Amino acid sequence: MIKFEALALKHAPLLLGFELENKSWFESLIAARKDDFYSLKGVQQHIEQLVTAMNKGQGYSVVVTKSEQIVARANLKNIDGTSAYLGYRVAKVATGQGTAQRCLNHLINHAKQRGLRTLKAQVLVNNPISKHIIEKAGFRLESSHLNFTQLNGQSIDCLTLSKLL
Repeated sequence: MIKFEALALKHAPLLLGFELENKSWFESLIAARKDDFYSLKGVQQHIEQLVTAMNKGQGYSVVVTKSEQIVARANLKNIDGTSAYLGYRVAKVATGQGTAQRCLNHLINHAKQRGLRTLKAQVLVNNPISKHIIEKAGFRLESSHLNFTQLNGQSIDCLTLSKLL
């Protein structure tokens, strides 16, 4: 059974473990984090920034736990009163188990409860599984961004998908 918990400083050691254990997996799909993130202090600072955004009503961040271990994290960011961007990271060992879909459903439900009208997701074109999960939830292509980021020395395009709530 998985649980969604609001991100807090108490999660720092587990979150660091999650990020380190999945570093190469994540970096095969998205741009790498800076090296100073990968320490207890770096993760604590990261959490403090996200908690501050939550306290200001500009963000919403959760960790997804199973058997007392973090298996995913999910967030809403750039909340402006009517819309937000969503994101999630799923541990490699938790892929193929519906974890990303559960994260997405949780974020959609939270956004509806907050009265948001639109959710957006940005997906790199090298991640067709995530794109499929997001489209399955009713998101539709809004725009394309050529040469959005560099990943392993290659330029990668990005798609922005949106959903009216």
